[in-house]
Amino acid sequence: MPVANTSPPVAMARPENGPDERAALRARELSAATVLVAAVGEIDASNSARLLGFVDEHMRGYGQLVLDLSRLKFFGTAGFSTLHTINVRCSRHAIDWVLVAGTEVARVLRVCDPEGALPVAGNIVSGVATLARGPHRQLQLAPQPR
Repeated sequence: MPVANTSPPVAMARPENGPDERAALRARELSAATVLVAAVGEIDASNSARLLGFVDEHMRGYGQLVLDLSRLKFFGTAGFSTLHTINVRCSRHAIDWVLVAGTEVARVLRVCDPEGALPVAGNIVSGVATLARGPHRQLQLAPQPR
């Protein structure tokens, strides 16, 4: 018996590879409010700025970001600096975000983020579910003088 597929095709953005070809970057809209940015390969000092620029470019116009780094084969400490910058920029622009960290990213986070300041999810589905539960960013107000 033939089976009919009635669901619309999923549009996947073509990967953006840099001149070093060590990291492929992809972006995909998950909803009108949420964008998924994924990296595959390696992130280190030579290409972490490219990751930051790619994230900056693709998070414009969205209120939520899922950053999937679960398929990286290598993640250097320069990548952590990039994650910190993404965290600051998301906070500044009131973008709720979550990081899907794979083995390599988790290794660096254990050393560089022992307090767990970055929002981390185990996989994309749980990351999207976390974001769907509501905004997690709160406006930081300056204390009022007494």
